[in-house]
Amino acid sequence: MKNLFSLLRVLISTIALIVFTSGIVLTVLGGYDFIHTFTYLGDDGHNVVGMMAVSLLRSVDLFLIAIVFFVFSVGVFALFNTKEERVFPINFPKWLEIRNFIQLKVILWEAILTTLVVSYLAGLAEQRMQGEPLGPQHLIIPGAILLIAISLFFLKKGEHKEG
Repeated sequence: MKNLFSLLRVLISTIALIVFTSGIVLTVLGGYDFIHTFTYLGDDGHNVVGMMAVSLLRSVDLFLIAIVFFVFSVGVFALFNTKEERVFPINFPKWLEIRNFIQLKVILWEAILTTLVVSYLAGLAEQRMQGEPLGPQHLIIPGAILLIAISLFFLKKGEHKEG
């Protein structure tokens, strides 16, 4: 049985390492998009500022998604390794001290909410630049963001009553 748990821990650590590597790839892609943003300065187009703003929002969105991946991988490492087997020799900041899955879920929800807001704003700005009219279908993502924010609020409120 002990060998099975050791194998499971190695498998989970491998998954966390792959997620961490994915975060690095997303960071590089975000950096590329950020640098690519400044290529619009040479264009003679009528909406250079808008195109740069959307491109910057897209690069920030990639950085935020990378942060979600980093936090998830570090959280999984922290949850499945005992203090004696700690992979990270440093102490985490207070907001990243994860003791259970609920804390990891709350941290990830907060990061994902921020990512969703930035992603929605980038898409909305791009659609407006293309002259598309806004309709009720554009309220679906803000509605989902609101529902996630409300559920996060009640989850945190429930934690404070228990603690």
